[in-house]
Parts: sequence; C-alpha cells; structure tokens
Amino acid sequence: MSRDKLKRVLKSTLKKSVPALLLLNVFIMNAQELSLKQAYDLMLSSNGDLKASHYESQAVEEEGKAMKGLRYPSVSVSGTYLTLDQDIAIDLNPVQDIIGGIIGGLPPGGLGDWNVTLQERNFGFAAANITWPIFAGGKINAANKAAEIKTNISENHHHLKEDTFTVSLIDYYFKLKLVKQAHELFSNVLETVEIHNEHAQKLFNNGIIPEVETLNAKVALSNAKREVLSSQKDVALAKTAIQNLVGGSNFDVVSTKFMTPIILPPLHEFQQEMLQNNKQLLQIEQNYELAKVGVKVEKSDYFPKVGLYGGYLLWTDNLPLVEDYKYLAGIGVTWDVFDGLKREHKVKASKHKVSQVEEIEKQARLNILTYTQKLYGEIQKQQEQYESLNADEALAEKLKFMRTRAFEEGTGTSLEVIDATLKLNQIKLLKLKALYQYNVTYGELMVHLGQTTTFINQN
Repeated sequence: MSRDKLKRVLKSTLKKSVPALLLLNVFIMNAQELSLKQAYDLMLSSNGDLKASHYESQAVEEEGKAMKGLRYPSVSVSGTYLTLDQDIAIDLNPVQDIIGGIIGGLPPGGLGDWNVTLQERNFGFAAANITWPIFAGGKINAANKAAEIKTNISENHHHLKEDTFTVSLIDYYFKLKLVKQAHELFSNVLETVEIHNEHAQKLFNNGIIPEVETLNAKVALSNAKREVLSSQKDVALAKTAIQNLVGGSNFDVVSTKFMTPIILPPLHEFQQEMLQNNKQLLQIEQNYELAKVGVKVEKSDYFPKVGLYGGYLLWTDNLPLVEDYKYLAGIGVTWDVFDGLKREHKVKASKHKVSQVEEIEKQARLNILTYTQKLYGEIQKQQEQYESLNADEALAEKLKFMRTRAFEEGTGTSLEVIDATLKLNQIKLLKLKALYQYNVTYGELMVHLGQTTTFINQN
C-alpha cells in the first residue's frame, strides 16, 4: 500500500479519535523530510541546553522582580513565650523599715510585705511589626535598575546561545546535505565503474584490449566501493549530529536545498548592520550600563539611611508592664560619617570597571568589523569557486563522454575512462563543498546580523 493511500485510510478510520490523530501525525512526520525551518523549530523547542538557558533567564527575571520589594514596607508577625527560673521581684521591706522608723512606733513589717513581684516567671506576647526604608541614598533605585539590566543581559545571553546553536545547526544540516549528495555521487561512480568493468572484461575476452586494462577497471571498482561505504558512515554520523541538536527527533531526509550564490551588497553595509544589530555588542553595552549603575550604588553609601518602624501588640499573657501599651512607632536614621576611606576606594573601583567595559567595547567593534570582513571574503571566495567549477563541470562531462566512446571503439584505454570519470566526480564534489561552505558562511553572517528568520525562511 502506498504512503498516500495508507494516510487516507488512517484518516478515515481514526477521524473522531484525538489520540489516534496524534499518532497519525507522528507517523506522517516521521515519514516526512526535515526542512531547515523544521529543524530550527525543533531545536528551539526540544534542545535541553536551550531549554535550560531559557529557565535560567526566567530565574534572573524573577529575581529582578523581587528587587521591586525594596520599595515597599515589610510586615511581619512574631510571637514569644518564655519561662524564667524564677519571678522577677524587688524586696522593698528594708525601705519599709526605714519609713516605719521615721513614722515611729511601727514594728518591722508593720506596713505589710513590700516584696513586690514585677514579672511572673511565665509570660508571652505576640506582635505585628512593620519596617519601611524610605531613603537609602539612591541605592534602592540603583538596585532596581541593576536588576532590570541583569534581566536584559540574561535574556540577551540566551539569544546568543540560540545563535551559537543555530550556526551549528546550519553547519550540521548542510553537512548532512553535502555527505548525502556525495554518497549519491560515489554511488553513481560505482555504477559507472561497474559497467565499465563489465565492458572491459568483455573486450578482453574478445581480444580487443590487453589484460592490464581490466586490472585498471578492477582497481577503480574497489576504490569506488570503498568510497561508497565511507560516505555511508559520514551520512550516519552527520544525521546523528542533527538529531542530537534537535532533541532526538527522527527524519528520513533533509529537504532544504543549497542556496545558490547571489550578488552581495557592499561590505560596508554588512559591517554597519553588524555594528547595529550584533548581540555581542549589545551585551557589552548592557554591561556598560550595569557598571555605571554600580558607581551609583557605591556613591549611595555617602548618604544617610532613613527608615520607618512600627509595632502593634496583638496578644499578651501575664505581661502587666506593657499590657496597657498596644503600639509603637518611630523613625530611624543611620549615617556613616567615616568608614576608613572604604567608600572612596569602592567608588574608584567601580569607575575603573566602567573604563574597562569602554575599552572592551572599542576592541569588540574592531573585532566585529574584521570578523564581518572575514565572513564576507569567504562568501565571495566560495561564490567564485562555484562559478568556476560550473564551467569545469561542463568540460569534464564532455571529456568523460569522449573517453568512454574512444574506449568502446578500441582507440582509448580504460585508465583514461576512469580518470575522466573520477575527474568529473571530483569537480562535482568540489562544487558541492563550495555550495556547502557558501551556505554555512552566509548563514553564520545572517545569524550574527540578527536575520536568522530571514535566512531560515528563504531556505
């Protein structure tokens, strides 16, 4: 039964069953070709490293949101119940005796027992407390700004990781395309050499050519078989590399074709766009902003810290000294007047970090311009090779045809036929390699320009 017919039967039978439809989709997907766009989507959704990076970015985002809590009051409830080894008391009987002597005529203890218990040994209380920092020299604002920048840095770092994996995916994908087509070429060469070997054997048997010509054909046949087996292993290895990158998904063949070389815009346009859209430069700029915030954080220590405090007794047990007082409120100020010049040195250190990032950014811009020029030159090189190999391929096709006819007519040798066949195959391989290198390099350039979607879709 054909695949299309099987698909129609399954759809008709399982139309009302959602799980069965999912199974059908899996069956069809497994039988379909994998395009570069599908591989890219699978990588983003299934690659464990990228998913871990995404969770890391989300964690930093939540930590940034936690910093907003510094602007709000903190409310807590606490409770305590204590048992002392004895009551807290004060004996005033000696005072009583003195007073009795002054009054006169009173015996000791005549005014009663003046041994007063201030607090019994068992007591407890519960209170609600509120603290609210209302001024911290700008540190609260700086902390929130730093958290926002760190969130952006983490998100950009995740996108950088996506770009790194995307460049690898483009490389692996087109490498699989290369080795699969190379395998087809080697298989075609093997078929050609097998036919030539049969013809050589027949011509030898009829006494038209010497035995040495058959030996050339047999050696070429052995080499062709070895190339086919080697290319099969290359295909399996390249396929495994893609499966690992896209989360283990299975596929039959890769469907996206090599993009043929196109006329490129001038180099300076790519360089200008790279300086504007490159995520590595963006991350350096974000670190620069973070370093400037760090200066503000250190300078905040020069200012006083002001906070509000309040408390309310919710419950007391056997606590007579405070049971009539239910709440308290106050404001506190702390101001470090001198700290051994620590603040001065910390501010200078944070300013040095700003200067450090500035120098890193300057060098990064130069590096990116050079990197863009390198990619651009490689693209041009592969484009020139591809165009040159196109002309060579036509000549090699004609040479192979002429050598084969000459051999069949007895005016040429098998070695000439084999050489012509191998030369044609070599040109085709070089052409494939030029296409592979062109697509990989062009894809890398587009990814770092922030045009991944454009490149993926046009392929």
